[in-house]
Amino acid sequence: MKSEPGAREIELKLQLPVPDAQQLIVGFLDSKGYRLKLGKKVLNEDLYMDSFEWTLFRNNYALRLRRSDGKEIYTLKSIGSMERGLADRHEMEIVSRRPVTTPTDITAKKIKKFVYDQIYPRSLVEQILIKTNRQLYELVCPSGDRIELAFDVSSFLAKGFNKGRKVPRLYEMEAELKKGLPQSLGDLSELIVQQFGYLPSTQSKLETAMERLKVHIVSKRPPSRLRVKLDDRFDLAVKKILQFHMERFEEYLPGVHLDVDTEFVHQARVSTRRMRSALRLFKGTLPKGTAGFFANELKWLGTVFGHVRDLDVFLLNFNKFEKMIESSSARHRKILEDWIADHRSVHLENLRNALVSQRLKRFRTRMSAYIKRPLPKRPAAPLALRMLQDGAPEIILEKHRSVLKQGRKVIEKPKLKNFHNLRIQVKKLRYACEFVSPAYGKALQEFIRETVKIQDCLGELQDTVFTRNFIDYIRSEWDGKVVEPKLLFMLGEIYQLQSEIARTKQAQFVEIWKLFDTDSTSGNLLTILHRKGDTGGQ
Repeated sequence: MKSEPGAREIELKLQLPVPDAQQLIVGFLDSKGYRLKLGKKVLNEDLYMDSFEWTLFRNNYALRLRRSDGKEIYTLKSIGSMERGLADRHEMEIVSRRPVTTPTDITAKKIKKFVYDQIYPRSLVEQILIKTNRQLYELVCPSGDRIELAFDVSSFLAKGFNKGRKVPRLYEMEAELKKGLPQSLGDLSELIVQQFGYLPSTQSKLETAMERLKVHIVSKRPPSRLRVKLDDRFDLAVKKILQFHMERFEEYLPGVHLDVDTEFVHQARVSTRRMRSALRLFKGTLPKGTAGFFANELKWLGTVFGHVRDLDVFLLNFNKFEKMIESSSARHRKILEDWIADHRSVHLENLRNALVSQRLKRFRTRMSAYIKRPLPKRPAAPLALRMLQDGAPEIILEKHRSVLKQGRKVIEKPKLKNFHNLRIQVKKLRYACEFVSPAYGKALQEFIRETVKIQDCLGELQDTVFTRNFIDYIRSEWDGKVVEPKLLFMLGEIYQLQSEIARTKQAQFVEIWKLFDTDSTSGNLLTILHRKGDTGGQ
């Protein structure tokens, strides 16, 4: 976690039932020896931004652009728990020196660096707009401590990829300590709560907006309704898995069309691959014609997504390469990036056409109908009625044996083809474990993390293979054309760098594998799979 940004902010927040509460509180405080001076009225428009998957929020930060009194102010706040309406947070505020035309292109350099250190390689998107009519007061406590009092009426508007809906306004009182001790806020809170019974706020305006707007934060874990259980039939378990990943696929499509972040393409592709993997792992669970149709269409989708994703990976890695090669110059990097971007635009257009095609429409319609259709009492598929508690251990242990066999082959003969085959086997094992993991509580999580370590290492090794092949393709495309020698030399350096990275990853793999291929790991897996898991009702 990065160090906390900016200065410390201590404030009190109370929920108010109606706007009239303002006059009641002001009159009451005046009678208790507090001195109040009416301040100005302001309209704050706070645009909150984050990555599409809310990376900042997950790391307990909130980024906003506030437009108020003709000023544009970027603010980065830490998000923490609130006790009795008291929030103790760190805050960094920077007034933009030039007009902000694209809010997600942060003009405050210090905040921008902090944010992108958190979210890279993700991009910022607009998430929520909060409009607040605020009445300010200067408050002097009987102790002499000074507080800024604000009575807020806030409305919420969904932005970006969030669905719009009408939601009630929020009435709230905020008190920010300007001079003195935090105890002054505690005394103020206790006094008002005892007199009026107003409840302390338990969350920030952003958190309230997310709750009321029903903003969905993308999760890699299925919701409770789609978590498999050991007493599920195979056909029910597969239906849950397909429904979860189909819903995720649908969530990513708007971002794919707009192309605001490469992760949309990546995650949509992952969803298609996981659905296809589920069909393979649970072969014989769906009717043959249905399973064949889904598998064929998912393979097609994976291919059209894959062409774009491969170039995205190259460009993402290119940012690392340029710092490691001597011949890299801004001009030559721009030439190569533009050339790749042109090729990517062709593949992206093909992908967008596929996403509006009748073929995809048929696939989505048929998948939706399958998900909604009740389970048959007498299914034709031979394994449909098999119980997950009987079949899951068999599937996972078979995949585990395949991984061990291929991994030992890699140790004996560390050829790239063997590494690639192992990566495929590890992916099958990981997916199988993740599909059934909810049925075993948290018992499989550590084993899954170990498979992820292997897969990540092998994935980076495979990236070097793709990069070298892609450089060969670029050279063939440039053959016979006028190309600057320094540009070709830069490609040669990148090519050579891939060999060095590949050797490093192969050495890392050996160390990771030693920790995975052990009797204790295999024994623990066997124990988990034969332990009674979640067999709760549907």
